[in-house]
Amino acid sequence: MRTFLRVAGFVRPYWWMLLLSIVGNAALGAFGAVSMAVIEPVLSTLFGIGSAASPSTPQSSLKERVFAALFGWLIAPDPMTTLLHLAGFIVAMFVAKNLVKYATGQIGVRLGEWIIRDMRQLVFSRLIELPVGYFNRSKTGELISLVTTEVGLMHSSLLPFMVTLVRAPIEILLLLGLLVTLSPKLTLIALSTSAGTLLVIRIARRYLRRYSQRMQQAVAQYTSTLQESIAGIRIVKAFRAEPRVRERFWHDLQRYVRSAIKLTAVNDMVPAIGETLAIGALAVVLYVGGTEVFAGAMRGSDLMTFLFALFAIMAPVASLTGIPGQIQRGLVAAERVFAVLDSAAQLRDGTQDCPPLRDAIVFDRVSFSYDSTRTVLHDVTIRLERGKKVALVGISGSGKSTIADLLVRFYDPTAGRILYDGTDIRSFRVASYRQRFGVVSQDAMLFNDTVAANIALAKPDATRQEIERAARIAHAHEFIVELPDGYDTLIGDRGVRLSGGQRQRIAIARAILAEPDILIFDEATSALDSESEVLVQQAIADVLRNRTALVIAHRLSTVRDADVIYVLDRGRVVEVGTHEELLANSNGIYATLYALQTEGARAQ
Repeated sequence: MRTFLRVAGFVRPYWWMLLLSIVGNAALGAFGAVSMAVIEPVLSTLFGIGSAASPSTPQSSLKERVFAALFGWLIAPDPMTTLLHLAGFIVAMFVAKNLVKYATGQIGVRLGEWIIRDMRQLVFSRLIELPVGYFNRSKTGELISLVTTEVGLMHSSLLPFMVTLVRAPIEILLLLGLLVTLSPKLTLIALSTSAGTLLVIRIARRYLRRYSQRMQQAVAQYTSTLQESIAGIRIVKAFRAEPRVRERFWHDLQRYVRSAIKLTAVNDMVPAIGETLAIGALAVVLYVGGTEVFAGAMRGSDLMTFLFALFAIMAPVASLTGIPGQIQRGLVAAERVFAVLDSAAQLRDGTQDCPPLRDAIVFDRVSFSYDSTRTVLHDVTIRLERGKKVALVGISGSGKSTIADLLVRFYDPTAGRILYDGTDIRSFRVASYRQRFGVVSQDAMLFNDTVAANIALAKPDATRQEIERAARIAHAHEFIVELPDGYDTLIGDRGVRLSGGQRQRIAIARAILAEPDILIFDEATSALDSESEVLVQQAIADVLRNRTALVIAHRLSTVRDADVIYVLDRGRVVEVGTHEELLANSNGIYATLYALQTEGARAQ
């Protein structure tokens, strides 16, 4: 119930639309009942039977008084005139009904689309606010499925249910009142099926939930497989892995289909059994009612009206009995969505604005673990002074990129602290603190947008002159102006239409335009060919003049001019010094790595 109430909370901003929808659906329910009730005066007029709608007397029965109130104004002394009045009433009623139905449908569409828009925006906004660690633990395809499939299912299963709960009960109550008015005895017989239907619903509900959960998990899995396969299509083709990927996707689809079939089987069984029980009751009503007509205890027109009304009541009852399947799928989807919305932010936001760097950032005996089982940084102390170029080197897995992630506060240390001009960085508002940094990583992530939009990512209000200035500093302007549309060229998904060196230089321009206090280069040239590396290194050298920088490098030749170099090994700082000082220790790790790389370069 709590989950359903949270979903209903999305309707609150559009309460007036919901109110109009409720009024419209209530009117449609009333139209449905009246359209059945009008059968009685029509049949009575056609077959020359005194209608219950004839003007009533004080001694009239409840049935006669009700029908007289509804249709008495249509009854005339002449049967032909009465029939004409009834025909006109029926036409007018159905015109009004369809106008209300159309208007209510349009209101429902707008209400539904606005709500699903708000849901997706909220989920997406919450997702991008979650810490990096959350995405490390989650599959991209599952997160995509969450925003698209799960939110859509949550809306389509639960919100129409809210409308059904208005329209169906009103129609059922009015038709039930009509049935009781015509014959309380036959109504009791007809209602005898309710207990059996409720028992079936109760048994089916737990199976519906189980299969709904399996189905949603299968949807998330095949979405994840699809996303990974498309994103990694080059690797798939290079290693001739198409058959294996195809088989994996087929397996995921099969799992989804099995769950969907089981869910549908149980879901369809409930209304099927309910309708069968209702038809059985209808047959009994027909027999008992026919006996009363033959005995003169009931008019034939009343029995026919009763049967029509009984048929009519089956549709709203069936819609209510079909709700358990719908609502279980919606609740499962909603629980998955709310699990993300309720995810702990993990990073505690501070209260202070972060000022420009004046002195230094210091890692004070910092240790860190991603999963609380294996420590990847041990008692690390590093000093990054303003205006200095600090380099981190070491073999893969030594903890270099983890230090960069801690510096921009993607994670918080598990021990120790990071001080920004003497203040613990956890005291600053995250957004304000990160504004002081510009990051260029090995994988220069670009978006499927124009060159200008990618450079202006952190400063969307930047002028074209500011964008071009940043591009010139990054040695990117020359190739950009040669593109088909210059700065307005669309570069494709992840910048696929550009070379690796071009993507890196745009990433550098993006970092420059943000005007950060500290620049971080994380293996920015390690994936480039020699020619591209020279261009990017030249761009980096120009950018770093008189700037504070942290450079993470695998190739030691790129950090020779660093003011201080920290050498890491297995998460510990094992050597500190300038290039010359570290080479002087011939037995040190840095000297050994430098010798190996120099020999390798000569061998080539």
